[in-house]
Amino acid sequence: MARDIYIKPREVVGLTAHVDIQEEMRGRFDSELWSVLHYSNSSNAWLDQIQRKIEHILQTNRERLTECPEQADICILTALHAPELTAVLRLPWDFQPVSLERDPTQYYRGHLTTKHGRLSVVAASASRMGMPAAAVLAMKMIQTFKPGYIAMTGIAAGVPGKVELGDIIAADPSWDYGSGKNISSEEGSSFEAAPHHLNLDPFIRSKLEKLRNDHSALDSLRRHWPINIATPLTMHLGPLASGASVLEDPTITSNIKAQHRKLLGVEMEAYGVFAAAHEAPHPQPKVIVLKSVCDFANPEKNDNYQEYAAYTSAQVLKLLFEGHF
Repeated sequence: MARDIYIKPREVVGLTAHVDIQEEMRGRFDSELWSVLHYSNSSNAWLDQIQRKIEHILQTNRERLTECPEQADICILTALHAPELTAVLRLPWDFQPVSLERDPTQYYRGHLTTKHGRLSVVAASASRMGMPAAAVLAMKMIQTFKPGYIAMTGIAAGVPGKVELGDIIAADPSWDYGSGKNISSEEGSSFEAAPHHLNLDPFIRSKLEKLRNDHSALDSLRRHWPINIATPLTMHLGPLASGASVLEDPTITSNIKAQHRKLLGVEMEAYGVFAAAHEAPHPQPKVIVLKSVCDFANPEKNDNYQEYAAYTSAQVLKLLFEGHF
């Protein structure tokens, strides 16, 4: 009796050493466009046929993967739909919504033109803030779209005195500032940090360094924002730490600075994206995380600069791909 609980094979080949069974089953196999072969110790004809069948299956699978309609050159993810993904979708890349079967994430597919040709791009926002959600979405996008680059844009908290509101931080390195060990002693509780740093690809870093020095392009972005921003817009390449919580306590930020003296900012997702790409199957995409400063992780923080920061990070990604790839 037919059962639907089993996974059915895509290809079926019968093999028997008995001629009478071969003839008996031929009609049933022929009706399904299958083959039933005669096994013989004195001939390898049956083996040659099976080998050719396997080679054909492998070849068609390779072609199917190569011509995968979901494939994209660049994947972009954000933690929030608004204002982060909204700022990405405002880029002039002709984004259109795309839904995939058996995947609850809403994707947006577009394209951009570089000096070397046209690139396809897919963008999406995570289901929630934080490293786990960002890592899950990054790995889904890597597996589904097989991009050469995976980028994240959005907002972050900056370190006062090192960055200004709206400034862009290109993460290098990225780490989880909560990685370590909580210990208890007679003196009280303490935390011993044990961060694992993941670094920016050196070729990507060289392109970002060129863009960082393009002061006229960055100033043009600032001047095109509808509200006057008096502070010059600057791009920084440096340490960006990730953690599980939104910060409003300068003491905690100070403790994170002790993990890297050149710390520029803190946020909640970048390390998850770096880790997903680092653990992805070969070929692994190159990672770019651009987070712009919207506050300084202190009690005075507010949402006034979130839209501007989302705008600057998305626009710098546009400048990077369109002008340096």
